Amino acid sequence: MTMQNTETPTTSPKLTKKNSLKGNMPLFVSGAVLCVGSIFLGYTVGHRQGLTVVGYDADAEQLVEVVEKQKNELNDLNKKLNLAVQERDVAVTNSNDLFAANNQAKADKAQIEGMSAIYREVLRQRGGLSLTVQNLSVKPLPENAYEYQIDLVQVSPNKRKAAGEIELRLIQGTEVLVVPISESRFNFEDFERLTGRWTMPKGFTPQFIEVRVKGSTAVTKRFSWQRGKPVENLPALAAEVPQAEPNAQ
Repeated sequence: MTMQNTETPTTSPKLTKKNSLKGNMPLFVSGAVLCVGSIFLGYTVGHRQGLTVVGYDADAEQLVEVVEKQKNELNDLNKKLNLAVQERDVAVTNSNDLFAANNQAKADKAQIEGMSAIYREVLRQRGGLSLTVQNLSVKPLPENAYEYQIDLVQVSPNKRKAAGEIELRLIQGTEVLVVPISESRFNFEDFERLTGRWTMPKGFTPQFIEVRVKGSTAVTKRFSWQRGKPVENLPALAAEVPQAEPNAQ
């Protein structure tokens, strides 16, 4: 009788453990990759957040500087605006004052002209006033220059104009200097003012200044020479003023 072998073959424990590790290897690899990825992701996010915070602080500081600069500029503009407003107000006030003064001057001038017309008419009715030198004034200027102003007046009953020429002389003893007059001729009805300048020769001090009028009537008026204080702010150069010339008498 043949006996059959009924023993069941047994599996080795080492072989089973090796197979188990081999089967779980993908899980271990996946876990390791996941851990490394998590660590890298955390570092990246944290690094970016750190950069974001630093960038935000820098931007905020720059923004504060810009705002402060604009605030200072705005304060300067406000000061300039206030100053401009004040200057405008002063200019407006001065303009109003000048306008009022100009109107007052015009009114005074009109009143004086009206009174002068009345006086001239009264003089005409009383025979008039022959040609005469109403006023002579001489102003000393810098650099030994002088300015003269001669006022001529005539009131004719028949309103005839006065025409002729004038001569201005400087007298010192027997020496006579003739003052050059650019516009010596005159032609007016009631009043005319003649003005001009000359340079006095060095060392010459006149005793008298004489005005000679040659017209329908010859008029000669002599005035004492009195030197006053020189006038400041000469409008024209003294070098352009003509010089008096000697004239034999």
